[in-house]
Amino acid sequence: MTKRGKQTAARNAVGKAHINLAKALAAVFAAGVYTKEELQAAVCTYVAEMKQGGETGEEVVQAAQGLVREVGVRFPSSERTQILLADMVTWCLAEYYRESA
Repeated sequence: MTKRGKQTAARNAVGKAHINLAKALAAVFAAGVYTKEELQAAVCTYVAEMKQGGETGEEVVQAAQGLVREVGVRFPSSERTQILLADMVTWCLAEYYRESA
C-alpha cells in the first residue's frame, strides 16, 4: 500500500470511529441511560484510531471533548454531561497511554 493509501485508510478509520462515537453519544443524551461498557468501547476505538493517525494525547482528549459538546448542544444541558465529559477524558487518557500488549 502506498503512503497516500495508508493515510486515506487511516483517515477513513478515524472517520468511522468518530461517527460511531457520535452515534453512541447521541444515544446517551437522547435516552438518558447507557451501557458504560459500550460507550467506553466506542471511546477507546476512537482514541486508538486517532493515536494510530499520529495525534497526541492532548489532541485526542480535545477532539473527544469537542465531540461531546457538538452532540450535547442538541440536548438540554445537565450535570450528567459534565460527569460524562470527565469519564471520557479518563477513558481517553487511559486508552492513549495504555501499553500495547
